[in-house]
Amino acid sequence: MNALRYGLVTGAALCLWAGLAAAQQQPLTGVYAKQGGTLVVLEGDGQTLVQYESTFPQGQSMGACECTFAVQKKTSPKSWALTTFQSQGKWTLDLEPNKLVLKGPGTDCCGAGWSGQDSFSRPFSRALSTCTVKAKEARLQPLDGSRQGPTVVSGDKVEAHAASPLPDVVPVRVVKGTQVVTGLLPGGELDCGTQAAGVEAASSGALKALAGKWLQVRRKGKGYLIEEWCGANTPSVTVDAAGSILIDFGQDDLKGQVKSVKSEARGGSTLQVAYPSGSSETLKWTVTDAKRNVMRVQGGKDYFREGYLYVRDDARKDIPVKAEVCEEEE
Repeated sequence: MNALRYGLVTGAALCLWAGLAAAQQQPLTGVYAKQGGTLVVLEGDGQTLVQYESTFPQGQSMGACECTFAVQKKTSPKSWALTTFQSQGKWTLDLEPNKLVLKGPGTDCCGAGWSGQDSFSRPFSRALSTCTVKAKEARLQPLDGSRQGPTVVSGDKVEAHAASPLPDVVPVRVVKGTQVVTGLLPGGELDCGTQAAGVEAASSGALKALAGKWLQVRRKGKGYLIEEWCGANTPSVTVDAAGSILIDFGQDDLKGQVKSVKSEARGGSTLQVAYPSGSSETLKWTVTDAKRNVMRVQGGKDYFREGYLYVRDDARKDIPVKAEVCEEEE
């Protein structure tokens, strides 16, 4: 009986260990996107690349992370050591059962204000996009540029995170028979299709009603005030009737594409906005003063999370402007 019990327990333990080992060895290649950030993993036989893009609050503006790493060493089934080949501190990607956690100093690609880590849910990944090589011939480059990679030719298919527009340099993954290679290709040598706005967004009367430039205002007494800053624009949101949107934070800006729009009560709207990084957010436009053409824009987890007031630019004439006194340059 004891031998039988030992055998059953041992067998169960071995099955559990095998299950855990298999789970740890599952392919991670794919796009892990959430509101405000995207993590892309491209596994290859000789080199695995990790691409990270994110935005985060930075004072009155927004900061941005744009990093591409190579896996330097898979230190354990639960952690990868990453390198940017810029020697700016230690970066790791922790492979937890339900999420991937990126940790690093941020000094080389994120800047001040980044929290030092970001996490992405593992179950909610999506496949890489398939892109076509346009160039007559192109050679994949490793992240450190130390050697020449394999060659691809016009018409070849590669896998990538197809942001729109494509960046100057795109991490890609190429499957050739049993061989899988990764590397960098110029964005201009790839055709990943277009990410046009959906029919609903492009033809919606609600979106057309928002078309134009909206300037940020703040309440002052019973009225409003527009603030102008030295060396910075007044924050604004510009919406195009075709579905494009430009968010000017004052010193930085961010372009997006409206994917859907829903009409709300009293002339308001809810927009689903997608960004080139692959992230998206829902922005609710609510009419707060119909007479003065003032609306509140609120949503997401970053810049708009608390909500800001905006006035249509062509209706601003009665709103006073407070200009910051600028120091004269010597």
